[in-house]
Amino acid sequence: MRRRAAVMAGPGPGSVPLVRFAVPGECVAVLPGSGESLVGAPGVGVLLRRGNLFDHLTVGRNVVLAGRLAGRRSLRSAGDLLELVGLAGRGDDYPDTLSALEGARAGVAVALAGAPEVVLADEPAGELDGIAARELMDLLCAVAARGTAVVVATRDPEIAAAAQRIVRVA
Repeated sequence: MRRRAAVMAGPGPGSVPLVRFAVPGECVAVLPGSGESLVGAPGVGVLLRRGNLFDHLTVGRNVVLAGRLAGRRSLRSAGDLLELVGLAGRGDDYPDTLSALEGARAGVAVALAGAPEVVLADEPAGELDGIAARELMDLLCAVAARGTAVVVATRDPEIAAAAQRIVRVA
């Protein structure tokens, strides 16, 4: 099982600090949020609050595009990834037809499309209610159990509680 970590930000306005890795899965460096876009490095999948989906592409095409942009060959097809995240049969649907939880699940599939060693999730449950947020965290824990390290940046202590390690940022 790979590690699950949470980076908790203190109260206040603005985005949760973005997380970057020097050594995937081991060394975490936390940078204050600056509005700078986090671009996935090789071996890193990124999951943002709204799921990383282009509205003009189907969910399946979003996953395929993410895999191509990552430049890494995934062992799983888009359909397999959508099945893994609980969206089997939804590949031809457009993002605006998905519920908030389904959109977050699709975002996990997008983040996994390049077969990353690490998934960085920046407030992935920020748009979800309590039950849906727990379901998403269960999915991210399952991703970690399958061998992909997961780091979640959050202000929510309940979300952070799913982690094996919590790093607090003032």
